[in-house]
Amino acid sequence: MNDDREFDEEQPLNIHAVVARFEEGLSRRRPEFFDVATFESLIRYYENKQQWQQALEVADCAINQHPFSAVFLIKKAALLIMMKKNHQAEELLQQAEVLDPTDVAIPVLRSDLYLQTNRPELAKKVLEHAARQATSAEDREELLLELADVYEELDEFDHLFEALAQVLRANPRSQEALSRMWYAVELSGKYEASIALHQWIIDQDPYSYLAWHNLGNAYYDIGRYPEAIEAFGFATAINENWDLSYRDCGDAYLQLRQYRKAIEQFQLAIKASKPYEELLSAIGFCYEKLKNFTYARAYYRRAIQQDPRFHEGYFRIGETYRKQRSWVKALQYYKKAVRIQGNRAEYLVALAEMHSRLGDTQALILCGQNLAALDFSAKTKTHYEKMVTLLIGADCCEEAIRLLDYATCERGTLASFPYLRAAALLLLGRRREGLGWLELGLSRHIKKAKMFFRLCPTLRQDPVIVSLLQRYADSD
Repeated sequence: MNDDREFDEEQPLNIHAVVARFEEGLSRRRPEFFDVATFESLIRYYENKQQWQQALEVADCAINQHPFSAVFLIKKAALLIMMKKNHQAEELLQQAEVLDPTDVAIPVLRSDLYLQTNRPELAKKVLEHAARQATSAEDREELLLELADVYEELDEFDHLFEALAQVLRANPRSQEALSRMWYAVELSGKYEASIALHQWIIDQDPYSYLAWHNLGNAYYDIGRYPEAIEAFGFATAINENWDLSYRDCGDAYLQLRQYRKAIEQFQLAIKASKPYEELLSAIGFCYEKLKNFTYARAYYRRAIQQDPRFHEGYFRIGETYRKQRSWVKALQYYKKAVRIQGNRAEYLVALAEMHSRLGDTQALILCGQNLAALDFSAKTKTHYEKMVTLLIGADCCEEAIRLLDYATCERGTLASFPYLRAAALLLLGRRREGLGWLELGLSRHIKKAKMFFRLCPTLRQDPVIVSLLQRYADSD
């Protein structure tokens, strides 16, 4: 019943009577005659109810009764494309084009069909041609917006930006183009061009909160945080319910390490929208940076209440306990984060550190094995360095060497790896090998030597090592 009431606001008041008459005519196989507007209302009625087959039946009746109206050929083609009956849809679009070659819906639907059949280049060609031929500003805007979707599909991000920019140059108040422009700028990296464009838009329409917001995002992305904050401030002054600008303004203050001001903005974002987990976590992070760990945990816990699988909340609670040297509590929360999201390398490294501090070498070794098992893209050399360092520090030198072997096969020899291998070998008593690797490290990256001495502080006085260090220091 609610669907019908919503429909009645836009449709004729007698829509239910019209539907009854239409369905009765179908049952008698003598469809009643309706005018074009009534048929359009009937199709929308069935579409709103997602009764696609009935909508097709209406379209067929409309085509029979109004054979020279392109609108019903187009509506039927749209339904067929949705039902993946592409060949029939293409034939109908060709017929519609004969009747009304200027209808903008024809190239739009044809591009949908080409995208659906994995022919995006054809979709692009159709829309580019139609946009060039468009005779009205409204049609050209619609075609360019459709074209922007195709450019995104093809990863042609510069063209995506330019398509939306063309729309905005012609119509600075286009809400759709403005709302899509922020991610077009992110994808294309055209920050300076975005700043110039949105400054021009604001000159035309100073009260465009979306333009101010986009301007703020462009400033943010090139590190001009004070200007970003100012732009976000204008956006929220115009639209005080625009939560995204509060949130992004908070992020800008966060970059400037102005944590209390960031908290204010994040709280305004919550007031304007709802307390979803990312915002609550952002406030918790600010309190963590202010070393108010109790408040930080309170907000992280609120974030977890919003989403019990919000793994970052568990991880950050673990971080607050680690900073307070509460290893057991930190371990509990790191474990929860890893259970939910086991492919985050930083979670595994943090968990490994707690096992190391608590003396659980078997669990530490398992963390190293799990790190090695992660997908290549999920970890960095820094994760390997930290894990190997923890293994060496826990006197698990054989395991450290095995992990280094794996890391070297995966990423090649990195600057720190010879030093780590030298430390592990020397601690195992394999002095000759260890000195060889140490010399290799010194010959390539002497500045990394401090990593070796952190792991083997007693070797600072070893005469052979002192001599090696001096030789490479003098030649550096």
